[in-house]
Amino acid sequence: MKFSTEMQAQVRELFVTGLKEHFERQAEVTVLEIETKLRAMLVEMGAQSLGAYLSSREAAYPADQIDCPCGGQAGYVSYKAAQVKSVFGWASYRRAYYLCPTCHHGQKPLDRQLGLEPGQATSGLADLMGVAGVQTSFDEGRQLIERYLLVEVSENTLRKETQVFGQLQAQEETDWIGNSQDPAWLQAHLRTEKKYPPRLYGSLDGAHAPLNEEWRELKTGCWFEVEPMAKDRLPQYRQAQVGECEALRAKHITYYCDLEKAGQFGKLMWATGCQRAADLAPEIVFVADGAAWIWNLVGLYYPQAVQIVDWYHAAGYLEPIAKALYGTDQKQLQQWLDETRTLLWEGRVQQVIATCSKLVDHPQAGEAAQKALTYYSNNQHRMDYARFREAGYMIGSGTVESGCKQIVTQRLKRSGARWTETGARLTAKARAAWLSGQWNHLVHLRSRLPLAA
Repeated sequence: MKFSTEMQAQVRELFVTGLKEHFERQAEVTVLEIETKLRAMLVEMGAQSLGAYLSSREAAYPADQIDCPCGGQAGYVSYKAAQVKSVFGWASYRRAYYLCPTCHHGQKPLDRQLGLEPGQATSGLADLMGVAGVQTSFDEGRQLIERYLLVEVSENTLRKETQVFGQLQAQEETDWIGNSQDPAWLQAHLRTEKKYPPRLYGSLDGAHAPLNEEWRELKTGCWFEVEPMAKDRLPQYRQAQVGECEALRAKHITYYCDLEKAGQFGKLMWATGCQRAADLAPEIVFVADGAAWIWNLVGLYYPQAVQIVDWYHAAGYLEPIAKALYGTDQKQLQQWLDETRTLLWEGRVQQVIATCSKLVDHPQAGEAAQKALTYYSNNQHRMDYARFREAGYMIGSGTVESGCKQIVTQRLKRSGARWTETGARLTAKARAAWLSGQWNHLVHLRSRLPLAA
């Protein structure tokens, strides 16, 4: 929306006049003082303009009666005043009020039409509070809102709004799960879906979040595609080392998460996969650590998928063995580590397993060797790294690990945080939606629903 040049000039002159009147007795004025006063004037004018415009949406001559949801007819009583909290602070407006003699409930058509709840936040302010709430603590978010908007909101209000977005995301996911288990929806999906990537990646992981009474694992999943990194971002000054993964990066990432047990989380994995057309993609690749619950779900829902254990997790089992064998002898430690890592890198997992088997009874290295032996034996078919690299697969699970850090470490595990199960779940879902680029969709849904008092 653009205002006419004439209108802009008129408004500008009004604000300039107001600034001159405010500072006329001050000999010296700083730019900071001018900006601060102008912002305050803009906020005040914004609140008045919003209230006046909302009032103008009401008919000059309201109808005598309107339909009531109960089936009766609500009669016009009078105009009534109300306030809503907006990005400009409190905005006052007037609208027609009706009362139904059948159910005795009052009706305010303008509020219903615009999604307003008197005394509560507008959808515009709710959007900004939700963004603050998924980025930082609710108290710090409250302070940022006040600093940026010159509008005071309480910590509890910001928490409530953030979790409304989480609830909207949870409802979306519930609908997705229902659709993904509906044969009719799946058939229509098969007929109408036209866009799906030739190779789609999935990944799963978990991180523990602090609830009031315990620490609980928040399971996190993601779907993504990959692309080569730009050549100008690659190191040109040295030869690639053993274990240095190909220069691929994730794109089009979407995250999902929940505090559910693995079985229930699998339904969400399948449902979000259908949203990304994973059920139709010619090739699915899962990259994750060696946790049994992850591969059980992958085998159940995507049995045709290529399964890859994250290279860094696999290689990480060798260093404790090397340290136990050689202690401070860095030369021998590094030589053994390089040789064994090379075997793993080249997909010769059986040789690595044989090496670990010989060390199980070693007095110092036995425990570390047994852990590695178990891990490699359980996952050897997922560790054919030479073949995976030749096929151009990404073999690192950093994408989902980044999701866990951004959702759990950076948001849920902030210093002093303790969560209810509902609070942690909804805040995490809201943050996952933000990270996935789905926030604007939630804002649209929020704009259609007033916040319950």
